[in-house]
Amino acid sequence: MQLLASKFEMAKFSLQLPQILYSLFLAAIIIDVGGSFGLKYASFFIIVGYLLFSIAIQKKEIKIPFSFLILEGGLFFIAPLVFLTLAIAVFSVKPSAALMEITPFGIWLLYPLFLLIRPKEKIISLFTNALFFGAILIIIIFCTICVFHFFGQNEMIQKIYIFSYEHNLGYFGIKPFNETNSLFFPNVYPRWTLLLIPAAVLLMKDNGKKFIIVALATLLTTSTAAILFMICGIFWVCFNRIWAGKISKQYAIKFILVISIIFVFISVVYFLKYTYILEHIITKFEADSPSTSVKIGHIHSILNYILSDPVILLVGMGVGSTFWSIGTSSYVSNVEVSHFNLIRQFGLPYAMVFFLYVFVLFSRLYKLNDEIGRPLAIGLMTLFVAAGTNPLLLSPIFFLVMVISRAYITLIAREQRQSRIAHTKSIGGKHI
Repeated sequence: MQLLASKFEMAKFSLQLPQILYSLFLAAIIIDVGGSFGLKYASFFIIVGYLLFSIAIQKKEIKIPFSFLILEGGLFFIAPLVFLTLAIAVFSVKPSAALMEITPFGIWLLYPLFLLIRPKEKIISLFTNALFFGAILIIIIFCTICVFHFFGQNEMIQKIYIFSYEHNLGYFGIKPFNETNSLFFPNVYPRWTLLLIPAAVLLMKDNGKKFIIVALATLLTTSTAAILFMICGIFWVCFNRIWAGKISKQYAIKFILVISIIFVFISVVYFLKYTYILEHIITKFEADSPSTSVKIGHIHSILNYILSDPVILLVGMGVGSTFWSIGTSSYVSNVEVSHFNLIRQFGLPYAMVFFLYVFVLFSRLYKLNDEIGRPLAIGLMTLFVAAGTNPLLLSPIFFLVMVISRAYITLIAREQRQSRIAHTKSIGGKHI
């Protein structure tokens, strides 16, 4: 009896292990997004080791669709290796710089792990839970910086800033509004901040408290892209529900909560005479703002390169390559206008296929008739557009949501196929 119980516990742990490894990877992304502590890479290699062990030793069959091997294998494995070779051999890009640019494609190795997670909804709930704790972390750091400033410990804030900068975690410090304004406002912007966009959209159907925390944390980052596209995603989901006649009390409440949070945030900022914060966010949309001017300069420079040379138009300048940008009047590589930078590095044909792939993913998710498919599609598309304002399109941030989307489509397709087979068998049995 004890042996039977032990086997049952082992079997249960074996089923839960993919979820545990996925959770560890998400935690590593939140804590060590820059990889300076080695947690992100360690968790990834543990997952790869587990998959290899499962296939080679345990003889566990991971049913990867043949279409995935052809499409994603070609687009996200073979093609990047070809471009890596071109960059080093033809365009004389430093191997380290070229290799660094294609490492995010390795996130696709998470796909087989996702296929082992049951139920499929766990892939989404673990993701939103991780971002919920990430949102709490943002609020804690925000409050900590406020406390240090209140007690005159600004040197501690400087140490936090240096630590976050040196370890590629993001920007944690005081918001630099302009040279003449000495207004204090904490700036807490982790490099994974844009993941709050799909998290907020997905939490519309879920726990209200988690949704509020994620929405509040997004506002506290004062990131124009994060705030704007989170609001767009939430409005999109609500409009969809109204259009389909499926608007429910929980969606209506969350919609009102978002409006209320934004109203309270603006009111507090206004009455405390922190209007510089609102001006800082709004001016990001102006064509003559420093941020917009830099982005426009990057775009003009990239267009000049790709339109003046057919080779660059077809195969790019090489992954990891630098170029002279009038936006910053310097040589740059990984710029904020990610979509244009993808064309510059990989060429127009590959970029067009990449963009088409994202749209197909979005379309297939959007057509799913369940509570997760459409919000996930909206989260993917809003993140895709938002990534164009940050150097995050070719990054673990965007690729993670893309892999989650692809795995969810695969798993729901399998469930539907199994349901049809079971239905056919049951009809056949009745005829017999």
